[in-house]
Amino acid sequence: MAGNASVPSQGSTGPEGMAPGRRRFITIALGAIATVIAGIIGVPLAGFFALPALKRLPRRWLEVGSVSAFAGGEIKKVLAKPLTTQVWPQATPPVAIYVLNQGGEKFTLFHIHCTHVGCPVQWNIQANRFFSPCHGGVFDKDGRVLAGPPPRPLDRYEYKIENGTLYAGRVYTVNEQLEFVRWQHA
Repeated sequence: MAGNASVPSQGSTGPEGMAPGRRRFITIALGAIATVIAGIIGVPLAGFFALPALKRLPRRWLEVGSVSAFAGGEIKKVLAKPLTTQVWPQATPPVAIYVLNQGGEKFTLFHIHCTHVGCPVQWNIQANRFFSPCHGGVFDKDGRVLAGPPPRPLDRYEYKIENGTLYAGRVYTVNEQLEFVRWQHA
């Protein structure tokens, strides 16, 4: 005997008691409803988390100090104060900047970090040079590379003078001729 195997008839139902066509329809309908619900909830959540990252930040200016505080031809290290403060999650710290007064209200504001790996450079007044302690980077008074592995001159800050006060803005990169190349993201 071949057994009691029976071939299902055309109008039979599946294990859940529904016809195969209905099961497929319900599966597709539930999937569509889940997709709509996920879209209704997911799109606003994605916007909540992603849009602040895409929002263009307002230009942040730092108050460097009175123009009269910088003697002509000398480089001075200052702690610039942010004009807008952040309280949470931590307070906005002051930013160290080297300032060179070139005379006639013309200034160069040097970013304090070496262009090799970002170590803070130190100005040596006797040697008339900036020195990077990490890998022997040496820069002249204008920020040009004299020795070591730094790939380019020291980065600089844009600046403005208002009512006798010097302000630092965005950081930018210069080439060997000290010409503007591009803005940094700082």
